[in-house]
Amino acid sequence: MTFIRWDNPPTPLITMGLPLNPPADSARSSRHALSLIATARPPAFITTIAREVHRHNAAQANSQSQQNVHTTTLARAKTEILRVIDILIEKMPGDVVDLLVEVMDIIMYCIEGSLVKKKGLQECFPAVCKFYMVGYCDRSYRIAVGARQGSVALYDVRTGKCQNIHGHKGPITAVSFAPDGRYLATYSNADSHICFWQMNTSLLGSIGMLNSAPQLRCIKTYQVPPVQPASPGSQNHLKLARLIWTSNRNVILMAHDGKEHRFTV
Repeated sequence: MTFIRWDNPPTPLITMGLPLNPPADSARSSRHALSLIATARPPAFITTIAREVHRHNAAQANSQSQQNVHTTTLARAKTEILRVIDILIEKMPGDVVDLLVEVMDIIMYCIEGSLVKKKGLQECFPAVCKFYMVGYCDRSYRIAVGARQGSVALYDVRTGKCQNIHGHKGPITAVSFAPDGRYLATYSNADSHICFWQMNTSLLGSIGMLNSAPQLRCIKTYQVPPVQPASPGSQNHLKLARLIWTSNRNVILMAHDGKEHRFTV
């Protein structure tokens, strides 16, 4: 896979009007080329960038590399990476949904956790919130992302750490946090189950003083009739059903056809 080098100084300001000066013209060509590469092979682009993010995070954990991590090619390309991810979500959501966890790894790297904590995920990167498989809790500052393998990735915005929860036998269709942040609901249309997970409610765990992974346990599981897509072969499987909390202990599973199933934790 070919990549555009970002070793040059910061991208020149591209102003309206022609002709562009050489640095601005080169920057515009590079942006366009990067978009073409990403849209031509979205899975390859996402997995490659996610792999670079993981390698960068490993280097950051090494104290000897602290002075270099903010000046790397990847670090300087954060804005462009987010722009391309936004394009992929808008134009090719079916390709993105299979790699939502990798996409969130990239987003968490490109956006400061303090900014997400202050403004919320919806304001910082609204595109990814279009997926029912992504949920954010503004009480515990955690993000849940449902994966195709039936697991849920739980991110702590404050620390950037991620914990994987294995609870379903098929792709996750929807996730959602209770308003008070005490419970996480996950639903898989593939295995026709909705699960309720109890978050760590201790004082130290809720405010993150221990900086440890949250303790979760599945407290209830319900079987639900599978939701049938409106038409075979379409991408409406991305929005088959969503979870809507009506209180801290009551949730509705709302299917795309308007049918509702109500549950109590």
